[in-house]
Amino acid sequence: MLEDPISNDEALYRRIPDDRGFVKKQLDGTFRISSQAFYEGGHRISVDRADLRENNPQQTLASYPGPAGVVSIKTGDVRAINGLVYHDKMQGLTHTFRVVVEPAPIFNDSNEPDNPAHAEICTKPECPKKVFQTLIERLALLANDKWVIEPPSIKNKPLI
Repeated sequence: MLEDPISNDEALYRRIPDDRGFVKKQLDGTFRISSQAFYEGGHRISVDRADLRENNPQQTLASYPGPAGVVSIKTGDVRAINGLVYHDKMQGLTHTFRVVVEPAPIFNDSNEPDNPAHAEICTKPECPKKVFQTLIERLALLANDKWVIEPPSIKNKPLI
């Protein structure tokens, strides 16, 4: 087995658009990241490796237009997400999934800017939609209060 080139201590950046669907204001005035901030159609969640972004989250933000913030989570915390299981009642089987973080640099893609820091969070084996929903809920919990760049809606919140 090949050694994983992303260490557990390495920080991962995730750009979170400044949208009420992704960043939700709570009744107590605090903000919570929604699981939808981690949703990706292919069940592979895009992140940037902080080390390869010179530990500058502004580089992650600059890749795409629109107001947003950036959260930072540790690779080891992502890999430590456990309890992802699927019970197949038809076959009487239980499938267990582990979370992995894989390098996935982007070069010469007509739809995406070049990004040597790009990585993906996914499960092995690939998980069904229900398990993926659990994964993104747990990622959102991990990311809460881990802003390295706050989105404008949080930065500009009125002082009470």
